[in-house]
Amino acid sequence: MSDERSGFIPVNTGLVLDTLVARIFGIVEGRREDGPPEPVAGVLAADLGLAGGEAQLEADLRHAGYLARVVEVELFEPARQPADWLGGMLTERFVSTASWDEAVSGTCAQLAGAEPLGRPDPDDATAMSWRVPGPGGHVRHFLARRTIEDYLSASEATGPLVEDPAELKRPWLYGFYVRACEEALPEGVGLGEGG
Repeated sequence: MSDERSGFIPVNTGLVLDTLVARIFGIVEGRREDGPPEPVAGVLAADLGLAGGEAQLEADLRHAGYLARVVEVELFEPARQPADWLGGMLTERFVSTASWDEAVSGTCAQLAGAEPLGRPDPDDATAMSWRVPGPGGHVRHFLARRTIEDYLSASEATGPLVEDPAELKRPWLYGFYVRACEEALPEGVGLGEGG
């Protein structure tokens, strides 16, 4: 039913989110068997203990978060713009580390650690997932949750892997931010190239 005054059709936000999340999740899962690109693999594997969970689960979630950003860029025109604010953070951290890989891993750990574990409010200054161009923080939150639920249900036979499953959002976000940072690196700089 259309709203004749505005020319718009009312939509169910939950349905839109579910549809977007399901679509992105399906594409990411279809690519999961392909490991991360070689230069990125080291940064994704950085020893940060973000969730204190089982190592393979954390690695899988980081890779899924990375792939989610790759898929966003493919699907959504606005996502093709890098998050310019990340460039400044990376350059500042590079000054103290002299390594782009360390600058990216440190920046991503900081951002993932600060992000709310619950659904992020667009006005929350710590919810930086809203500041990365694309479908927004809510889609990313629900995509991370869907991924965590799926991965945990596949691992149930081995017993509980973490105390609080919400903490597993951090490794997913870390991978997401790795890709967003990779997009924001200065021109001519890539991961795995040293200083």
